[in-house]
Amino acid sequence: MIPIARPQMGDEEKELVLTALGSGALAQGARVKELEEAFADLIGVTHAVATSSGTTALHLALLAAEVGPGDEVITVPFTFIASASTILFTGARPVFVDVDESTFNIDVGQIEAAITPRTRAVLPVSLYGQPADMPAIAEIAERHGLALIEDAAQSHGAAVGGRLLQLLSDQEHDHR
Repeated sequence: MIPIARPQMGDEEKELVLTALGSGALAQGARVKELEEAFADLIGVTHAVATSSGTTALHLALLAAEVGPGDEVITVPFTFIASASTILFTGARPVFVDVDESTFNIDVGQIEAAITPRTRAVLPVSLYGQPADMPAIAEIAERHGLALIEDAAQSHGAAVGGRLLQLLSDQEHDHR
């Protein structure tokens, strides 16, 4: 079997894992709080919430945006399955638009044609550390009153013009 990835763990990482295990706080605790605070600082927001996975984070974001049965969410098929499956978890339907050949991210020019009266949100994916065109997507979402949920699981810290992706979507769409 060819492994997809091999964890690289030195003595320092092993010691931190043992410390966390010894603390008895495996799901929350001081280390998780430190991570949340450091991540919030990294992306320039007041709060960040650690979840068990990117899939869980997307699902919670969709629920927070009140996406549910009968709704539609625009996204791309060229991504990890969680981008679509979390939409299905809410009872909504993913509506796929193609990717831009030069970036492999959502083709912004196709978003508006996919919007229907049932569209509740746009879920672009910033893939392989390459940012989606969040300012343009935020403008479309704002104009149509849609929630904007960025799947940035593979692009933490990526920036456009010196501005972090997460900040672009938050500032342009005023969702903090």
